[in-house]
Amino acid sequence: VLKKEKVKFDLKISSAHKTPDDVDRILEEEYDLIIAGAGLAAHLPGVIASKVLKPVIGVPCEGNYQGLDALLSIAQMPPGIPVLAVGVNKGEVAAQNCAKMMKKYSSITIIGDKNNDAVKKTAETLKKFQIVPNYSDKSNPNTVNIEFTYFDEPVEKKEELVIYCPLLLEKDDKAEAALNFLKHSNHGLWVGLNNGVNAAIAAIQIMNIDNEYEEQLTTYKREMAQ
Repeated sequence: VLKKEKVKFDLKISSAHKTPDDVDRILEEEYDLIIAGAGLAAHLPGVIASKVLKPVIGVPCEGNYQGLDALLSIAQMPPGIPVLAVGVNKGEVAAQNCAKMMKKYSSITIIGDKNNDAVKKTAETLKKFQIVPNYSDKSNPNTVNIEFTYFDEPVEKKEELVIYCPLLLEKDDKAEAALNFLKHSNHGLWVGLNNGVNAAIAAIQIMNIDNEYEEQLTTYKREMAQ
């Protein structure tokens, strides 16, 4: 798919667990974004995201539990260190979204209820970067879109660049709900449950492909570490 979309890429084979020094050497190179695939504990995308300021797309590879373990490991990152997960074995979806990210974006559209806590956290995080989002009920092809969705809603496939943030009512936050994540994530890019912070940071990283937000993202990471 990357070849078809005329996106230049390097292909590297490495492991966060077996060859961690090799991962570090690879990341010394300058990349606009990174697609990382892994199965089982699937730590590779998250380890990479901890070391870079550019977007990381994580591809869960099926091993056990139909790849649910890898999907959750990739999507459920701590706030401030996002990985954009695609569905299990959906490498082509990662590549398609990679091609979309090569376009220059200068604004962000939020699709969701302004009164929702996750939506509020997204807006608060963007404000730290002096970004004022647009609010809409539909995605915009000229912006990075962040859409908040409940698993009881059908998730329509879109051509626009969309980061999905799944929501659950507190009473529904049970292990069984993870199966809905597995079912709904067959298209689009996903952050973890209720993780509006990661949706915001991922959107900024996409806008940072030309290094516009490099200094602010570096400061943000330093403050998190402190």
